[in-house]
Amino acid sequence: MPAGREPIMSQLGWDHLTREDKAAILKGIADGVAYGGPYHVEFHPQDRCNVNCFFCSTASLRSKDEIPIPRFEELLGELREMGTRAIRLSGGGEPLFHRKIEDFLRAIRASGLPIENLTTNGVLLRSNLAELLVGTCEQVTVSLNTADEQTYATMMQTNVRNFQRVLDNVRGLVAAKRRRRARTPHVKLQFLVWKENFRQIPEMYRLAREAGVDSVFFNGLSFLPPEKRMTEAETAEMMELYEEVLRVDEYRKIEVINSFEQDISERVTRIGARIGEERKALSPPRRLARLLMRSDFTLREKIAHHRRQRQLRALKVANEGLGTHCLIGWHSMLVRSTGLVAPCCLIQGKELGNVYRQSVREVWYGEPYNRFRAELSRILLQRERREHDAKADETVTPLCGPRGGCPIGSFYYYPDTPFLRTFNETLRRLAP
Repeated sequence: MPAGREPIMSQLGWDHLTREDKAAILKGIADGVAYGGPYHVEFHPQDRCNVNCFFCSTASLRSKDEIPIPRFEELLGELREMGTRAIRLSGGGEPLFHRKIEDFLRAIRASGLPIENLTTNGVLLRSNLAELLVGTCEQVTVSLNTADEQTYATMMQTNVRNFQRVLDNVRGLVAAKRRRRARTPHVKLQFLVWKENFRQIPEMYRLAREAGVDSVFFNGLSFLPPEKRMTEAETAEMMELYEEVLRVDEYRKIEVINSFEQDISERVTRIGARIGEERKALSPPRRLARLLMRSDFTLREKIAHHRRQRQLRALKVANEGLGTHCLIGWHSMLVRSTGLVAPCCLIQGKELGNVYRQSVREVWYGEPYNRFRAELSRILLQRERREHDAKADETVTPLCGPRGGCPIGSFYYYPDTPFLRTFNETLRRLAP
């Protein structure tokens, strides 16, 4: 990891790419083929789960399959040879539920490939695994989702005792990181806010601060039936609670406030603007005194926060007007526990190969992947004129188009302004 980098949003390993890697991606986009990669690989170690969340979007993928250690070690070697820069651990189930997860993590550590992100429910994140993750994994996202034992047990459909286990495991990971004076992993705590738990938002925030995590995610549930969706009055009350915690936090620990159930982005923006205007109304001496006298954040946290806010403002200005489009077919692949290779987590049912029958090289440069890239190329070139063609598009879905609302899209390369500019120049040059 580059010195001085403050990890916030996981970038699918993009920050590990070299100048040559990025040039190969752009050349591949221009020619509709791949000249390098995959630069990032998401692994689903297995598809079983130790909880049974009622809202799970991958429950249909449940199986007894898991990636065998011997083949996994071979895959890591193949990826190193192909120039892969980082990997991610996620899955249709709980990644830490792999029967030989210690061997799995030790194999990654031996390979030298960084884990850019591990997403876990945290129930199995015990001290032995925490020690293996410190210094090897850049980010750990733990889905706690709610703020007390009973709502946790109802949401996750599991034993009430698992709520405290997760909190204890998160504290243990934070303690292991501090004990070894390591910069990583960046520990995130995620809460999924919906109709039945939104009034716990202040308590969720308090729990996250008490656990000592680096950042907090507030997200929501998706595909809820009408009776489980929030009313307008409930949404308004939820936004008042978000404003309450934002007035305290000012995006020091809170990284994301989002909802997959409804678009609340404009409301969140208005809250931020309102708080910002109130802060600007204070005289510079009063702002400085307010900053220095706050005891709930360390001086180092305060300095890091202000530096990060300046960087985000500068990034927004620098990227203004630049188009963002999916280029996952030249950057990343997903390997499921069955060996099936898919383009990404959102269309993981589309098979582009199988690493139990093929090498990674054969999959990445094979006909199915090239066909997928050709479909992406048409989207990139046609952009707003793009209409999904169910016959011609074998891999991409309507979600992949410019109006599809894909939540992955471009977040991983968006902070790389020089690349984003060159990418846009490339597309303008290629446009018919």
